[in-house]
Amino acid sequence: MLKVLMEFRKGILFVRLFGKLDDKTIETFKNEVKEVIIESGIKYVVLNTYNLDEVSKEGVKEIRNLKKIIKKMDGEFFLYGGEIKELKSLVNLENELKVFERVVI
Repeated sequence: MLKVLMEFRKGILFVRLFGKLDDKTIETFKNEVKEVIIESGIKYVVLNTYNLDEVSKEGVKEIRNLKKIIKKMDGEFFLYGGEIKELKSLVNLENELKVFERVVI
C-alpha cells in the first residue's frame, strides 16, 4: 500500500510517501503525483521518501523519470529521506525545510 500526502507551500509542492512504492502501487504514484505535477506545471517538488518501507526498481525508475520531467520544465527536484539504498544517490536535502534556502520564487 502507498499513501501520498501533498502540500503546496510558497510555490513548492511537498510530496510525502508512506508505505511501499512497488509494482503494485506504482500506478498510484503515477496518477496521484506525476500527473498532478505535469498537468499543473509545478516546477519545484520536494519528494519525501523517509517513511517508505520499500522501493522496487520500477519505483526508483519512476522517481528518476519524474526528476527528468521536472528538469525539462526548467524546475528543480529535491529528494529527502534516502534511507533506502537505491535512493541515496538522489538525495539532495538534509531536511524538507532546507528547500526554502535553495529556491527563490
